Amino acid sequence: MKFRSPGEQPLHIGLTSGHTLVIPPEGVEVPDMFRREAISRGAEPLADTGALIAPAGDAPQAGSGQAAADKRFALIKEALRTMLNGANEEDFTDGGKPALQRLKAVAGFNITRAEADEAWAQVQAEEAEADNS
Repeated sequence: MKFRSPGEQPLHIGLTSGHTLVIPPEGVEVPDMFRREAISRGAEPLADTGALIAPAGDAPQAGSGQAAADKRFALIKEALRTMLNGANEEDFTDGGKPALQRLKAVAGFNITRAEADEAWAQVQAEEAEADNS
């Protein structure tokens, strides 16, 4: 599938595996391993004709930095829920926080400790709310 960068500048993507990719404004074929990070960083999907594909039910959001940040945050929370529902003891530290390296591996892209902590606080609050319902 082809993607283009969300602005006039190329989008540089680096995975925790060490693989890198540059997505130019005119678009390029993006291998599967980069798609999640590309989407989380705001890359825009293109049809075979080169036309922008708008997400189903959404208005086109070309260049919307907030939309890209929201998608990224949602992917981090999804990865945290995957870890929470898993049985791997190494997913969390002795203090109960998500292990950052494991979170990066599950999400498939780099995450800062601040992002992880913010997302973890929201996931815990949502889980507590669901338990009280």
